[in-house]
Amino acid sequence: MNVLNHDKLHQKYFEEISRIPRASYKEEKCADYLVEFAKEHGLAYKRDALHNVIIYKPASEGYEDHGAVILQGHTDMVCEKNADCDHNFDTDPIDLYIEDGILKARGTTLGADNGMGCAYMLAMLAMDLPHPALECAFTVQEEVGLLGAFELKAEDFTAKRYINLDFGGGGTGTCTTSAGGEMIGLRKFVEFEECEGNAYRLFVTGLKGGHSGGCINQERGNSLKICGRILKEISGSCDMRIVKLDGGLKNNAIPRECEAVFASGAKEEDIRTAFEKMAAQIRNEIKFQEPDFEVVLEKAECGPAICEEISAEIVDLMYLLPTGLRHRSLQIEDLPTASENLASVRCGADYVEFQYSLRAEKMSLRDMMEKELCLLAGMYDMTIDVYNKFPSWEFNPDSAMRETLCRVYKEQKGTEMSLIATHGGLECGVFCDMIPGLDVVTLGAATEGAHTPQEQMDLESFDQTFEILAAFLKAL
Repeated sequence: MNVLNHDKLHQKYFEEISRIPRASYKEEKCADYLVEFAKEHGLAYKRDALHNVIIYKPASEGYEDHGAVILQGHTDMVCEKNADCDHNFDTDPIDLYIEDGILKARGTTLGADNGMGCAYMLAMLAMDLPHPALECAFTVQEEVGLLGAFELKAEDFTAKRYINLDFGGGGTGTCTTSAGGEMIGLRKFVEFEECEGNAYRLFVTGLKGGHSGGCINQERGNSLKICGRILKEISGSCDMRIVKLDGGLKNNAIPRECEAVFASGAKEEDIRTAFEKMAAQIRNEIKFQEPDFEVVLEKAECGPAICEEISAEIVDLMYLLPTGLRHRSLQIEDLPTASENLASVRCGADYVEFQYSLRAEKMSLRDMMEKELCLLAGMYDMTIDVYNKFPSWEFNPDSAMRETLCRVYKEQKGTEMSLIATHGGLECGVFCDMIPGLDVVTLGAATEGAHTPQEQMDLESFDQTFEILAAFLKAL
């Protein structure tokens, strides 16, 4: 049974791709679907080894000399789910449902980021509407560092105009600039020794999380930092050996949960006193922005553990590692210009690893934060891996595309379109580096909760934005 209205092709195609598993690095089945779509509609296409797909559609009658336009969105989605959800992102379709005109998913991310953009492109390719020649790029691995976009080649495109369909400013705006960034891994090699005695499980949960670009300035709790603060308080009054650390899922999502298992020979009463003291302080600090915050301490089974000295270093490191907003714009209200997201921690067989995402408007600020983490890593005898660097997209004051889009938007909606600068990372910077002189706009429907199981999309905005896209292409 269909959830969405298949008489509206953008809704139909959104539901169809929601049935296809498409986690980052696992977009092959979605690429298969896109290739079959191109064949069924008699359209030329290219597919590369990474599973990027470009589908080409000739200009409609009367638009042959209007110049081609690139439409672009990414097929991969952030795969987050609630702890009590048994969804398998490798095999299961997204479980869609509608509540009061809002499209949601049961227990998981919805995938509107960026299934929305992909659905718009598929509808434009399938429908007989007036438009210039279309070069529709379905990129992969955007959520893990824009990796698919970096593999595209300038010779695959003829257009000098580009519509990114991954950002809509709540359905009422277009983006004018976006942040650059990079990913960083910090790894400390350790030895696990046989350990017996009392062990405890500390579990932080109930946090909102959210997109590390869009929500980093909202003072949301970071489960790793909260866990580190509590462990530091406990270790101040007792011996501690780390058995397990596990928190966060994706580099570009603020971590919502973190689990730590540790062994200690101290009195349980002393451990719980330290725990309750710090938990109460943190709860008071974040009670307005994180009303559902919970943290529990319970007895656990002991297992191989890291020695007390190295465990103390790891706890100190969790306490010291920076995260959150670093700089904000003094020109644009509420715009972060530099931030760090301490995203995850894992214990391997012989290491503890932390993952970061850094974002900045100016690459010099990104480089500064990278050097700070390198210095900290050196102090704690850690290796550091810097990867997935991507460029920012700088403001173009003379964009003809933006001028036309704003005019069309006002004609369609009767109100002015908002011009928005984002701290998120968009593929616009990669495309601008690849195709010099590219004129860029963004467009998208009203969505909330990206990268969390609370992700949702307003269906009225989804429909209206498609109408604006169609009218915009007609005007080009």
